[in-house]
Amino acid sequence: MNYVKWFCLLGLIFSLTPAWANDAGDLLFSGDHPRRARVELLYENLERRIDITSENPDLRRKFDADVFALRFQSAVTPTARLDFDIGAMSAGGGNHRLMGGVGLRFLAFEEGAWRGGTFAQVRYAEKLRDRIDLREAENQDARFDLVEGDAGFLISYRFPVAGQFHITPYAGPVASVLRLSGRTGEGDTRERFRARQDQILGAVAGIGFQFADATGLRIEFRYFDELSVSAAAALTF
Repeated sequence: MNYVKWFCLLGLIFSLTPAWANDAGDLLFSGDHPRRARVELLYENLERRIDITSENPDLRRKFDADVFALRFQSAVTPTARLDFDIGAMSAGGGNHRLMGGVGLRFLAFEEGAWRGGTFAQVRYAEKLRDRIDLREAENQDARFDLVEGDAGFLISYRFPVAGQFHITPYAGPVASVLRLSGRTGEGDTRERFRARQDQILGAVAGIGFQFADATGLRIEFRYFDELSVSAAAALTF
C-alpha cells in the first residue's frame, strides 16, 4: 500500500469529522511486529464540557483544543507496551504549545481472534490560551495548564480480509479526568482560573484497518457528554 494514499485518506477523514481525545488506541503489541518499531500520527480535537470551579457557584462551559502528535510505541514485553506522545496543542484557536504524554497498555487475554487489554495514559500541556465567558466578565483572556488522564478496558476482534489485510473493531468503557489551572484577565485584574471535566465515565469504540507489519489506519469514536471522533495512521520501520 502506498504511504501517500494512506495520508490522503487520513486527511479526508480529518476534513469530514470532528474529533476529540484523549485517543484510547489499539491493542497491537511488539509481538505483532517483531524487530520493528511502530509510531502513530495522531490528530485530535478535544471537545468537552467543563465546570469552572473558580466561579461561585460552578459555571459550565465548553472547552475545545486541537492536538497534533506522534505516539512512539516502546515494547515492555511482547504483550505490553509503553507509549510516549509528543506534539502540539492549541486551545480556542490560539498558538500551539508543546504537549507531552505517556501511556501503558497490557494484553489481558487472547482467544482466537478476540483480544482484551487495559490501558492508562496521561498528558500535559502548559501555557494554553483561550477566551472564556465568565459570570461577570465575557470574552475573558485565560491562560492555563492542562492535565488529562484516561484509563479503560478494550476488547477487539480481528477479521481477516485478504492476505495481510485485517479489519479490527474494538470497544470498551473508559474513565477520563481533565483539569485546567491558571489565570484569567490581564495585569491587576488577573483572577484564579480552575476547571474540571463535567463527566468522567464514558465509552470508546473504534475500527482499525491493518496492513502488513501492523501498519494501518484507525478511526475512533468516544462518548462522554458528546459524541466525537479521532483518527490515526500507524507506520512501522
